[in-house]
Amino acid sequence: MKAKLLSVAVALVALAAAPPALADSGTGGLLAGLQNAATSQVAAGLAASHQNAVNANVPVSIAGGNVNAGPSAATQTATSAATTNVANNATTNQNQSQQQTVGGSSSCQAGCGGAGGAQIGGQNADTHQVAIGVAKSDQHAVNANVPVSIAGGDVNSGPSSATQTADSSATTNVNNNATTNQDQSQQQTVGGSSSCHAGCGGAGGAQAGVQKADTHQGAIGVAKSDQNAVNANVPVSIAGGDVNSGPSSATQTASSSATTNVSNNATTNQGQSQQQEVGGSDSCVIGCGGAGGFQAGVQKADTHQGAIGVAKSDQNAVNANVPVSIAGGDVNSGPSSANQTATSTATANVGNNATTNQGQWQQQTVGGDGSCLAGCGGAGGAQIGVQKAETKQFSLGLALSKQNAVNGNAPVAIAGGDVNSGPSSANQTADSSATTNVWNNATTNQGQWQQQTVGGDGSCLAGCGGAGGAQIGVQKAETKQFSLGLALSKQNAVNGNSPVAIAGGDVNSGPSSANQTADSSATTNVWNNATTNQGQWQQQTVGGDGSCLAGCGGAGGAQIGVQKAETKQIALGLAASEQNAVNGNSPVSIAGGDVNSGPSSANQTATSTAIANVGNNATTNQEQSQQQAIGGNGGCWLGCGGSGGAQLGVQNAETKQIALGLAGSEQNAVSGNAPGAAAGGNVNSGPSSATQSPSSAAGTTVLNNAGTNQGQESSQQLIPERFSNSARGSGETTPGASLPATTTVSRTTTTTRTSGVAGVRAKRTVAVIRHRTGLLGTSARGTLPFTGVSLLGAALLGLLLLLGGLAIRCTSDRRGPGLLKGVVGSN
Repeated sequence: MKAKLLSVAVALVALAAAPPALADSGTGGLLAGLQNAATSQVAAGLAASHQNAVNANVPVSIAGGNVNAGPSAATQTATSAATTNVANNATTNQNQSQQQTVGGSSSCQAGCGGAGGAQIGGQNADTHQVAIGVAKSDQHAVNANVPVSIAGGDVNSGPSSATQTADSSATTNVNNNATTNQDQSQQQTVGGSSSCHAGCGGAGGAQAGVQKADTHQGAIGVAKSDQNAVNANVPVSIAGGDVNSGPSSATQTASSSATTNVSNNATTNQGQSQQQEVGGSDSCVIGCGGAGGFQAGVQKADTHQGAIGVAKSDQNAVNANVPVSIAGGDVNSGPSSANQTATSTATANVGNNATTNQGQWQQQTVGGDGSCLAGCGGAGGAQIGVQKAETKQFSLGLALSKQNAVNGNAPVAIAGGDVNSGPSSANQTADSSATTNVWNNATTNQGQWQQQTVGGDGSCLAGCGGAGGAQIGVQKAETKQFSLGLALSKQNAVNGNSPVAIAGGDVNSGPSSANQTADSSATTNVWNNATTNQGQWQQQTVGGDGSCLAGCGGAGGAQIGVQKAETKQIALGLAASEQNAVNGNSPVSIAGGDVNSGPSSANQTATSTAIANVGNNATTNQEQSQQQAIGGNGGCWLGCGGSGGAQLGVQNAETKQIALGLAGSEQNAVSGNAPGAAAGGNVNSGPSSATQSPSSAAGTTVLNNAGTNQGQESSQQLIPERFSNSARGSGETTPGASLPATTTVSRTTTTTRTSGVAGVRAKRTVAVIRHRTGLLGTSARGTLPFTGVSLLGAALLGLLLLLGGLAIRCTSDRRGPGLLKGVVGSN
């Protein structure tokens, strides 16, 4: 569709620029408006939740005596939820208004060409959006209180409330949003009044405006949560005596959550307005050429965004109080409340945001008043404004959290005597969290204004050349951003109080509260931010008053302003935290006598944190203003050459930033109170409170900051000196009264850059340079004074003159479809 639209536009320009076939043709006008808006949206969402939950209280009792089973309230709450929200939203508004007035009054009698005008406006807005969201939650939760009792005596089971709450949730939100607003307005007034009698050419004007906005967005979000949670209180009692089991409340709360939010947002606003007035009054009699004007405005905004977010949480949590009692005597088990809270969370937030605003206004007034009688050339002006903004953003965020947490109080008691177990409250809180935030943000604002007034008053009688002016403004802003964020947290936390008691005597176990709090967190924040503001203003006034009689050349001026800002940013952040924390109080008691164990509170707090913050920030502001006034008053009579001026302003700001941040923390923390006691007598263990708090932290902050401000202002005023009558024919010039030509060039460049972690800041300012000279004694044989064109040398100056000539001479072959095709095809 793009090639078809451009081919139709070029064909219409060719038809508009074709010369008339007859000697006497009327006024002609052409209006062509093309609009094409195409929106393609694809949204796919998948949510799958698989859950296997087993909650069983299955006692098996074989007794030659009594088996008394207490109540068992092993409550299990298992929730597996997978939620996927995928959305595509595209709003496209195109507005195109063209107004044209062609014609006028003419007293031409033979071979007159009427006024002609052409307006072509083409708008094309393409939006392609793809959003894919996948959320998957698999959960295996087993909560079982399964005692097996075989007794030749009594087996008395106390209550068991092994509550398990297991939650596995995977949530994926993927969003695409694109808003495109294009506004194009063209207004043209062509014609005037002429008293030409033969061979008169009418005024002609052409306006071509092309706008194109492309937005490509792709967002993929995957959230996956796998959880295996086992909470079991499974005592096995084989007794020739009494086995008395106290209550066991081994509560387990296990939560595995993976959340991925991926978003793409692109807003493009393009406004283009062209206003042109061509024509005027002319007293030419024979062979007069009408005034001509040409305006071409092209705007193109491309936004490419890709965001991928993956969040994965795998958790295996086992909380078990499984005593095995084989007794020829009494086994008395005290209460055991081995609580375990295990949470594994992986969160990845990936976002792309691009806002592009382009405003282009061109205003041109061509024509004037002349008293030329024969062979007069009308005034001509050309304005070309091109704007191009391209933003490419790619963000990848990956957060992975794997946790294996085991909390077990599993005493095994084999006794020919008494085994008395005190209470054991071995609490474990294990948290593994991996968070990745990756963001791209690009804002590009381009404003370009061109205002031109060509023409004036001249008393030339024969062979007079009209005033001509050309303005070309090109702006290009390209931003490429790449962000990669990876956060990985792996944690293996084991908290176990597992005494084994084999006694021909008494084994008395005191209370054991071995608390363990293990936290492994990896956080990565990676962002790219680029703001580019380009402002370019060109104002030109060409023409004036001259008393030349024959062979006079009109004033000419050319202004070319080029701005280019290119920003490339790469930010890579990696944070990995791996922790193995073991806290165990596991006494083994083998006694032919008494083993008395005192309390043991071996607390362990282990924290492993890896944080990587990587950022790129680039701000580029470019402002370029060119103002030129050419023409004036001269008393030359024959062979006078008009004043000429050229201004060339080029600005280039290029910023390349690479930031790499790596933070890795690996911790192995073991805190264990594991006495082994083998006694034919008494072993009395005192209290043990071996507290351990190890912390391993790795933090990396990498920052790139570049700020570039460029301001360039050029002002030129050329006024030719009067020629005295005594110098006529001799080729010499005499300075007249006081009309000095003045050239003023002002340039200011400021660059501010901050880079590195240490924040080294360097500021460089180039001072203002002002140069003022006087241009005196201008004649037809003298050289044209060009001031301020030393940037690219003589070769670029020759190219400037060629482009100025092509723009000023707005004939049908120079402003036809070839030029428009070249302008559009370059983008």
